[in-house]
Amino acid sequence: MTKRAVIHVENTENLVEFAEFLASDGWTILSANKTEEILRKQKIPVIRENALSESNMYINDTSSLIRKILMTKYDDESVLSRPESDENNIFILCMNLLPTINPSIVSKQFDNQLCPKNFFISIVLRNAFRNYENLLVLTDPADYKEAIIQLKTDNITKEFRIYLAAKALNLVSAYDAGLSSSILQSTQYNINFMNYLMIPFKKELQLHSGINPQQTAYLYKSPSDAGSVGNFLKFQNRDLSYSLVNDISYAWGQLNSLFSMLKDQQTVKSVNSDGYEFTTQFTPLSGTVFSLAVKFGTILGASHATNVLDSFRLTYTYDYVTTTDTVFACSAVINAEAAEEIEKCNFAAIVAPSFTTEAKQILSKNKKTKLVPSSKVTNIELDGRFINGGLLIQTKDKTLFNQWKVRTKNRPSQIQTDEMVFGMLLVLAARSYSAVLLRQNAICGIAQGCTSTTGAIAGTLYEALKHNERAQGIMNYGPGVSPDADQSNLGDVLVCDAELPFNESTKKLIDGGVKAILQTGGTSADDEFIDYCNERGVVMVFTGITHLSF
Repeated sequence: MTKRAVIHVENTENLVEFAEFLASDGWTILSANKTEEILRKQKIPVIRENALSESNMYINDTSSLIRKILMTKYDDESVLSRPESDENNIFILCMNLLPTINPSIVSKQFDNQLCPKNFFISIVLRNAFRNYENLLVLTDPADYKEAIIQLKTDNITKEFRIYLAAKALNLVSAYDAGLSSSILQSTQYNINFMNYLMIPFKKELQLHSGINPQQTAYLYKSPSDAGSVGNFLKFQNRDLSYSLVNDISYAWGQLNSLFSMLKDQQTVKSVNSDGYEFTTQFTPLSGTVFSLAVKFGTILGASHATNVLDSFRLTYTYDYVTTTDTVFACSAVINAEAAEEIEKCNFAAIVAPSFTTEAKQILSKNKKTKLVPSSKVTNIELDGRFINGGLLIQTKDKTLFNQWKVRTKNRPSQIQTDEMVFGMLLVLAARSYSAVLLRQNAICGIAQGCTSTTGAIAGTLYEALKHNERAQGIMNYGPGVSPDADQSNLGDVLVCDAELPFNESTKKLIDGGVKAILQTGGTSADDEFIDYCNERGVVMVFTGITHLSF
């Protein structure tokens, strides 16, 4: 009897090999559209099935195909026996589609774009699940090889059928989730918090390990855009770890945030200590090169300058002797001049929009370092994490300031204003509580993930003292601070993601050169703190808004 297989795929991986086997084994292949064209080009016999044709799609065609699929039966004596009708002999259904998120699918007129042309595939697959005991429902090209083996041995197990049917449902649910998300997240509705959080991330790559060697990890890709994730797929070996992928993505995301928020002129409504209202303007930095060094989702160094080399040098000032496997990210194309210096530093990965040919040749000397060209960020505007039994989801923190209250007698200069904004963007990206000390638009002290702002200021002071030692050539890698180091010029601008305590650590930072402070404000010691700053000519601004994260 005739054995028939329906093949209609968007993912064409392993397609020809599987179809060639079926044809050689006496199967009749039904197909249409792109799949049919590929098979005919490979000289594989194929019959056009109208129910699969997008240009000739009628409800009765789809219904007829579904009926044939549901009526297909095996008997107990033979794997492939004659069914009740000669038409009801579709024993293999090889179909798949690519889930996507496309918010532009909803037009103002609500035209036919709302229902994509490939929607019928999900309908067929969902119905095929009902007859899983008699069908091989293949949706994943990775399963073709095992299907060939079981077909050759005439021993198709029930467990394999159930496994394939479940994967078909998984694909259908992902497709439906992408379609519903496209509609609900469009500008027509703009709904981030759907009743059921369904975003069809796709498993793309097994990683070498999780954070620890005993943990297993995979990379899942958003269907909406590539982001930095798309470039990981170039490394098809398994030497990417969970922590490295996380650091690459984190570093590139923060660079994009810095660039997007500082490239244009921004303003914030402000008020002086005497109640006078004015507008603070931030200098646009469209021609600036941003750099960032990251380890375990923690910022080690950051800066911006007018060129790649200077930006790198200002960033690479942390304890590089004891800190290894760092990710370096830059917002500009890496050139040969910068590559000569960067190559000496043994980074785990370097992320940038691109690399010149000469830079690639230089950086390739270090076989350990991965070059990750990246130009996109995800458009998913949500943050979240798994908890016991659920997910915590929130919108991303993208409101930098609502207002500025200058609490001291003096206003910040334009240079101080721009540096304070840069510092706030850095602590916004850091784990809370955090504080950062800057000098000439580069980090010279930073503390993150502290249990309190008191701890953050103490940590920032310590890191600033160690940074100062390294700048003076004092190679002290012990826990203490060298008494020989000059502590009079630790940094210029201090920024915190919450309210700052007025304590000895804060006083030492001010005595060490801090001339401008940006913080949330709101402690019982604010008035005393303001008086202390006024006496020393230090500018202090309250924002009234926290930027806590974890």
